[in-house]
Amino acid sequence: MRSRFLWLTAARVMVCTVIFGGTVAVHLAEGRGLDGPTPRLLLSVIIAIYLASLGYSLQIHRASLPRLKFLTTLSIAGDLLAWSVLTYATGGAGSPLSSFFGLSTLTAALVLGGVGTLWTAVLGLGAYAVLGILMSTGILRPLSDQVYVTPNAVETTYQMVVTVTAVVLIAAIGGSLAERLLLAGDALVRSEASRANVVALYEDVIRSTPVALVTFDAEGRIDGINPSAATMLGPSAPELLGTPVTDRMPFVPGNVVAGVGEAAHGDAMLELSGAMVPVSWHATPLYTRDGVVRGGLVVVDDRSQEEKLRGEVAAAERFATLGRLAAGLAHEIRNPLGAILGCVELVRETAPLSDEERKLLTTVTRDVARLNDLVTDMLQFARPRPAEPRSTDLVQLVREIATLARSSGGPEAKVTITVEAPQELVARVDPAQLRQVAWNLLRNAAQVSRPGAEVKLALRRAEGTVALAVLDRGPGVDPAQREKLFEAFYSDTARGTGLGLAIVKRIAEAHGGEVLILPREGGGSEFVFRCPG
Repeated sequence: MRSRFLWLTAARVMVCTVIFGGTVAVHLAEGRGLDGPTPRLLLSVIIAIYLASLGYSLQIHRASLPRLKFLTTLSIAGDLLAWSVLTYATGGAGSPLSSFFGLSTLTAALVLGGVGTLWTAVLGLGAYAVLGILMSTGILRPLSDQVYVTPNAVETTYQMVVTVTAVVLIAAIGGSLAERLLLAGDALVRSEASRANVVALYEDVIRSTPVALVTFDAEGRIDGINPSAATMLGPSAPELLGTPVTDRMPFVPGNVVAGVGEAAHGDAMLELSGAMVPVSWHATPLYTRDGVVRGGLVVVDDRSQEEKLRGEVAAAERFATLGRLAAGLAHEIRNPLGAILGCVELVRETAPLSDEERKLLTTVTRDVARLNDLVTDMLQFARPRPAEPRSTDLVQLVREIATLARSSGGPEAKVTITVEAPQELVARVDPAQLRQVAWNLLRNAAQVSRPGAEVKLALRRAEGTVALAVLDRGPGVDPAQREKLFEAFYSDTARGTGLGLAIVKRIAEAHGGEVLILPREGGGSEFVFRCPG
């Protein structure tokens, strides 16, 4: 509507300019000058139209829809008044400018629609009829500089019939066209809105797709990435725009990049944030709506979680097999071990033995105890029970473990155990499992420490978590071995079972926590069990 109003204003100015030029030319050609009543009236009306058009133009750009309709109605009403004055000044009912009433009706049809067209036609014809009646009856006289000839009734009637017919036809045709234009405009608006909704939907789908989408142009250079791709590829993702797609994704087939191959897919390793991550990919040519290849599309899905789950499933299957094996062998192994230990004790107490023989019996007793510990660890690892957290005094628990270790007679008794803890620290944990964690970490630290070396048990609380740390002065842990230490049956000591740290990790996961291996200042290692507290 705003655009149509501006066109209406421009047309009005153009018409007035033509009238202005014609008036000036006619009066100067006839030598009458521009001082008479007729040219002055014509020029006054034209100047008024110029000023009104200027005012409308200044208002239209910031007008709201209701004000825009008011300005349009006001401008058409002003046009009807101006055409009435111009018609009076140029001959009355027989004036050639009477056709302008039909012009206003047509502009009303284009701008205001059917109802506005009807009212404009009625008002225009009314003004024209009143003007014709007043001048034909002599009530309204021509201007003083015009030669007045009493109009012929037949000619006047004919001229009025022609004008009225033209205005009515224009009103009918213009109104019909206006309605059709309105319907077409509504349909166009709905179509554009639907198209905009579809475009927005496609953008939302691409934006929300959980896999990485990377597009490249006909030259094989990356020209688009979705948010998932930006997240996957990291901070350097925006820098990839304009670079060859094969530089970042070498697995994309060359024929797809060249736009001459079919779609391809597969699995690969992709470098993400400095690490190689397993991904699955699908590459396909990208077509325009005309079926022309404009480049290609690569869909990349991070498979690290799936690989992790696959590993966990495989580990669970191994643990299930181990559990069945451990359950079947525990009874068969422990009974002979108990019999062996009983026989050794009986021989030691009843038979006369030399010192060498007693040393051999001590070795047997120690190895039998080690085998029994291995069976116990296997059962605990293969058949873990769920954590049962409750409020636990961690300070008292750690001090009890330290006291028990000092008098155990094992490798824990050969090191100096110290406890570093606050006055009070209470947290919701499974006390039995935390005892097992403390004991396994302490035993692991004692096995890698020299006799008499310090092994420290430390309790800490920070940012909603509690931590139990065991610090030793052993040889430390090679960074390449840190992950392997938590694998079942892996041990870097000659007498380790390879299950202690695996059990600790499992207990940490059951508590929603983690186990960390840190280098200790001054030499040694720090094993930290941390969980929500």
